[in-house]
Order: sequence, then structure tokens, then C-alpha cells
Amino acid sequence: MKRKKILTILTSGILCLSLVACNNGTGSNKNQTTSKTKKTENDTENDTENDTDNVGVRKFEDLGLEVKLPEKLINKERYIDMYGEMPIENIEGQLIISYIPSETMEKAEKLNKESEEIPETDKAKIEKVAKELIDLTKEFKELCIVANIDKSKPSGNAQKELFSKYENKEIIGKEGNYEFYLLYNNKPNTDGLSDKTKKDYEEMCKEVKNFEIKTFKPVTEKEKLSKHKKIEFNTKTIDGKKIDSNIFKKNKLTMVNIWATYCGPCIEEMPDIQKLYEEVKDDDVNVIGLISDTPDEDNEELAKQIISKKGVKYANIIPDKNIENNILKDVSGVPVTIFVDSNGNIVGESLTGAHSKEEYKKEIQSRLDKLK
Repeated sequence: MKRKKILTILTSGILCLSLVACNNGTGSNKNQTTSKTKKTENDTENDTENDTDNVGVRKFEDLGLEVKLPEKLINKERYIDMYGEMPIENIEGQLIISYIPSETMEKAEKLNKESEEIPETDKAKIEKVAKELIDLTKEFKELCIVANIDKSKPSGNAQKELFSKYENKEIIGKEGNYEFYLLYNNKPNTDGLSDKTKKDYEEMCKEVKNFEIKTFKPVTEKEKLSKHKKIEFNTKTIDGKKIDSNIFKKNKLTMVNIWATYCGPCIEEMPDIQKLYEEVKDDDVNVIGLISDTPDEDNEELAKQIISKKGVKYANIIPDKNIENNILKDVSGVPVTIFVDSNGNIVGESLTGAHSKEEYKKEIQSRLDKLK
């Protein structure tokens, strides 16, 4: 397996040890959305646009934002992290844009290389290195925040507290009830940086005003997925076994959990989903996992390791073109869970985010009631 994932994941706001589950950069922060860096490389409305137009562009549909880096920062894109925070009070969402010091990247590469030598049976050492990787996110240096404020809701303490931290609060867009603000300070906090990274960080901070930020009405995961009525596929499981959508005919209801190898919350909830699978299979309910960042040789190998370590026994499938061009095209963040009947028809709304076993059981029962 090629060890190329660490930098991709690091620049998505997550540090991942290839031998263990990924985790989000804020530890137990349940408000962090996993749709961190939805790049628009091949996802434009006009397919005739030149790919070069999308270099340095990242889109966050759930936040109503598209960010294009200034020309001076294009060659430093790998050192720029962006991730979104989910709504709180009248703050519809926040996009946090940060600088990743080169020393942090080097530490992550070193730790990742060390992880290759750790036996899979040495769980204590694996957990230690994983924690060290996660702790590296504390070294990220904030550049700015873009806050989406819902003016139809009363201003709360969350907005007051957020805005009090910044000298500059520039309104950059209005979409219906939403107002978008660019928040940043005049003098960057360079504590803990070397001379080289201090200079890089200061130069990036000067470019904050040159970020090209487009605003639009936020589109929720549920809104995007609601147009899909059925799931059909003809593909293979992660173990290489053939599988198609006829699998749905074996049960009254099937829960399809869409996850990715870079998604900490996805992986953390797997043991609960496995327990759920064991409990509901006698009730004519099945569970299937859909690995959204496959097909890909490296990711498939990583998925196998994750599935093995988490004790997952339910089938996990690799998406085919039909899934890629339909459901997955409208999934901007994971985990997402959908439910289908014996004919592959989607039942009820999709669920976003990780949930407990009991929460999933309630959702399953709700959909079984609809099928009566």
C-alpha cells in the first residue's frame, strides 16, 4: 500500500494514521462537519469549463460558500486547511481557514512512516502514535473565518462571542436571510513558529483579503439527496465478491451507511453499527456499508484494515459508476445513512452524521412503520 494518504487527509483538516481509525482534528467536537474540503476539480455546473479554472477552489455547499485561493497561494495549497462547523444558534455555519506549518507536515510524515513498522497487534503503540498525529492539529494557525449568519433568528451569545474575537468583521455576501462575514485580525499570532514558518504565515495572512469567496444559499445534504428515489448497483464487496441491488430483495428494509476511510466519526460508529446489524437481522433488516472514497487501490487496502480492526461483519461495497453518478454525486460529507425497501426504493429522509445504535434503531422502526 502506498503511504500517500497522510498529506491528503492532513490538508482536509484530519490527521490519519494508516493503521488505525481516522479522527477529526477537534477530538470529540460533535459540531464539526465532515464535508471539510469539497474541491470542485471536476464538479462544476458547466462541464465545458477548463479544469485550470478550478485550481485552488474548494466548495462547501452546506455552508453556502465557494473559496478560491489567491494566485500567490496556489502553490501553497497543501498548507491551507479548511473545515466547516455545523450550526449553532443563529450561526448557520462557519468555515475555518488555517495555515499548516511545514514543520507540522514533516512531523506527520515522520509519524506516518513510523506507523508502517508497528505490528497490528501492538494496539497501545498504535493509539499513542494516533494521538500524536491528532495533537498536531493544535499547531495549525488560523488565517480567517467565514461566518454565515441567519438573520431570521435572534442574535445569540454564540455570535457575540465569535465576533468579539476579531478586529475585522466584513460582510461579503447576502443570500435571502443569510449574511456572510469574513472575520480576521490585523496581527497574526506567530507564537511557536520558526522563523521560516513565521514568515510564511505572515505572508498568507496578508492574502486573506484576496480570497475570492462566492456565497449562495446553503444546500443541505437532505435537500440534495431527496431527489434520489432508488438505489441500483452492480459491483463488488471490499472482499471482491460480486454484489448487486438484488441484495435488497432479501430483506424488508436495508440500512446503507455511506462512509470514507478518512472520516473519523464514520469509523468510530462502526462497532455500534455492527451491534445494530446483529440485533436487527432477525427483524428482516439488513445493513450495508458503502465506501465512498473507493474504487482506489490505497483506499481499498485501508478500508480492509479499518473493517478488520473494528470487527465489522456486514457487507461493505465499492461504488460502481451508477452509484458514483447518482447518490455519491450529492454526498458532500460523510457519514450519511439512507434506508431502502426490498425494491431498492429509498424510504424516508437520509440521516447525516454519526449516530448511536439506539438512534439508528428508532430510525429503522420509523421506516418499517411506513412500509406496513
